[in-house]
Amino acid sequence: MSKDLEERACAYCENSVETLCDGDFLCHKHGLVAANGKCRKFVYDPQKRKVRPRRPMPTGKT
Repeated sequence: MSKDLEERACAYCENSVETLCDGDFLCHKHGLVAANGKCRKFVYDPQKRKVRPRRPMPTGKT
């Protein structure tokens, strides 16, 4: 599967809202869906992306 299709998950769609149970999402178009679900109505929402913390920079001291 291409990288583009992997990124098109309901967890990152502006049409979905996360529910309180089991990591499912409530979609405005399709109702209750899984976080890794996909559909044609996908619209990317950058605010839903979880940012990974950066690794600390090496200080050069040993």
